[in-house]
Amino acid sequence: MRAAELRPVHVLHDAAVLARLLGVETPCCAQLAMSTAGQPVAWGAFVEGNPLSGGWIVDVESPSRRTVSWSGTLAAELFGDEPRTWMRSGQDCFRDFLDEVSPALHRHQRTVCFRPHHRHVLGDVHSAVKLLRDRAGEPFEVLLSPSDLLAPSMLPRLEEHLARMFTHLGPVAAAIMISDVALPDDSAEETGLLAPCPLGQGVLGTPLLARLLHECVPVTTPVILLPQGLDAQRAVLAL
Repeated sequence: MRAAELRPVHVLHDAAVLARLLGVETPCCAQLAMSTAGQPVAWGAFVEGNPLSGGWIVDVESPSRRTVSWSGTLAAELFGDEPRTWMRSGQDCFRDFLDEVSPALHRHQRTVCFRPHHRHVLGDVHSAVKLLRDRAGEPFEVLLSPSDLLAPSMLPRLEEHLARMFTHLGPVAAAIMISDVALPDDSAEETGLLAPCPLGQGVLGTPLLARLLHECVPVTTPVILLPQGLDAQRAVLAL
């Protein structure tokens, strides 16, 4: 059996849809990454919200002991452009947040897996690697989602940026979430944000992603995919 066939694959599902199917009135999270092989198991519960704005909590009734969260921003909006986020004030706020939630996570045997984004306090490869180094042994992980780390200004050197992400975070990330981003339009110029889209329908070359995935990411590391065109995604990534 080829090594690629052993890699665990999960699909990101809308938690509200799953809740309705199960007769649950209120979903505990925004999305769930569910396994595609064997019995359905939730790898992680994805939550929205800004950890740096206060009021952020982990639902101990969640179907997964892993909560996947943005690292947060000092901006008023979740994806607002706020330079203070990357400065001392943002770093101090994030440190205080980690110190506050760590004891409760240990007590309830829960883990927070941060999903870096270029507008957030974990906004690049360096900050994500630093978190894992500085907080080794604590209940914190990092999810590598390359499309979240890309800003429109990075597209001219796309291959270089992707290679850096996979080289440094691929070996240490808790999972890899792979999706695409659409070609930038007027809205991207205005907001500084790229629009997500299914793999193969955007600017992230699938052969490059497949090569980096298999070269840089341990075969035991889960891959999370969007549900649209799942078979086609698995085929181009050789999963």
